Amino acid sequence: MRRYWRNEFFWPAVIVLVGVYFLLRNLGLLDWLRPDIFWPLVLIGLGVWLILRRTWR
Repeated sequence: MRRYWRNEFFWPAVIVLVGVYFLLRNLGLLDWLRPDIFWPLVLIGLGVWLILRRTWR
């Protein structure tokens, strides 16, 4: 089975997603998404993903 989320793909994808978020936010397309709720959810999701990734090995 091929691993798609190796380290060489993960961090560039994170940087791209953060850039897209800030671009859409500056264009006013994400006014409904409040950053005080968004960032904690991202951190929680990242933590859950890291925990689950370790248990799948």
